[in-house]
Amino acid sequence: MKTTNLFRDKDNHWITNTDILRILDENKAYDCDILYMHTGLSFGIPNPELKKTELLASLYEILAELKLKTLVVPVFTFSFCNGTDFDLLNSKSKMGVLNEYIRKLPGSVRSADPLMSVSLLGADTDLATGIGKESIGKDSTFDKLHHRKNVKFLFLGTGLGDCFTYMHYIEYFVKSHYRYSREFSGQMIMPDKTYTDTFSLFVRYKNVYPGRGSYAYEDILVDKGIASRTPCGNSFITLVDEPRAFEVYYDMIQGNPDYFIDSRSVHDYDKTFFVKDMVAL
Repeated sequence: MKTTNLFRDKDNHWITNTDILRILDENKAYDCDILYMHTGLSFGIPNPELKKTELLASLYEILAELKLKTLVVPVFTFSFCNGTDFDLLNSKSKMGVLNEYIRKLPGSVRSADPLMSVSLLGADTDLATGIGKESIGKDSTFDKLHHRKNVKFLFLGTGLGDCFTYMHYIEYFVKSHYRYSREFSGQMIMPDKTYTDTFSLFVRYKNVYPGRGSYAYEDILVDKGIASRTPCGNSFITLVDEPRAFEVYYDMIQGNPDYFIDSRSVHDYDKTFFVKDMVAL
């Protein structure tokens, strides 16, 4: 792989494709059956000499070098929550430009989930095609990941505290008292037909607010050596195994059910639901 300058960080240093690949190799990102990747790409200012498509192609080439068995990326739309139709082929992801790039690659398989779809490249297509109607519950992609072996989560230029949606699956698993399952209906636009469907999502009650616990959780994983967090430009590349991530979060929320919500939260169990351009759970 030819070395290419991708980002320039705050200290005016270039972050190259080989820098990122070296970090991934050193932390054994390749050593798994399934790699689920969140992206932020906040390493620095993108190289202005590269077109957007060239930058994204270079980033994907890094992932291809890992020779992964299965790569999964979130391409959530929360379409029904936002009162819009879900078009399997055309609804754009709200999860970043690299994820959207991967969604459009030949051979990429997208789950028919109007709330929290994923795109997948590789062998374990059941993670996308065998899902149920609970977007973060039973038979969801996250539920399947929890019952697979050798699963890792990768955070490329972002952190667990910012976007580790899997934490909410664990809240579903323990039936956190500040969330409930809510149904959302809308139109599914598929390549061969259009129909009305209903999916459910484990959402917070109206007067419950997220806290800073997710960032403390990330630090605990790193401090215990469970997660590897390596500086890269203005950001980090972090990797964590699914079973250990689940175990620590589970123990924390069992010890203090309110650990991950803000102290301003009121437990009045108000199911009033209103969002505008929902992008996170």
